[in-house]
Amino acid sequence: MSQDVFQSPKALGRFILREALFGSLASEGEGGYPYVSLVGVAAMSSGAPVMLLSNLARHTINVRKDPRVSLLLTERSKAHDPLQAARLTVTGKVTPVEKSEIRARYLVRHPEAAKYVDFADFGFWSIAIEHGHLVATFGKIADLTAEELLGSGGLNWPAN
Repeated sequence: MSQDVFQSPKALGRFILREALFGSLASEGEGGYPYVSLVGVAAMSSGAPVMLLSNLARHTINVRKDPRVSLLLTERSKAHDPLQAARLTVTGKVTPVEKSEIRARYLVRHPEAAKYVDFADFGFWSIAIEHGHLVATFGKIADLTAEELLGSGGLNWPAN
């Protein structure tokens, strides 16, 4: 889908939150340097992104020390140039989520995770979104609040 289908950055941002299957998770790593890893994502019913993380993974060790993260998600695009796809970066804090709240929903999006979802070292983590930054093609860029991404209300594309 193209951003031209959407009437607002809010609608496009919400679409990306719910459509994305994978994202780049940035956490604070050793020595304060950013650490970025690829994670599977699904949306909770609120639209908040949730990830299935192993306690053995470096990103999980990082978020246990400092829960502040950013997550880059992109719209799925058939274009050969990935920069043609709209992308959304959300920032916020991660918190653990009970498996019973999200397990079935996550497995619909990631059926291959059924092999390890119930391992003791895996758990679900959700991002409490504080801010969003949407970059769509043709110079359409917007900062979005958590309410705009998860709540109600309208927001039009800014005039060029």
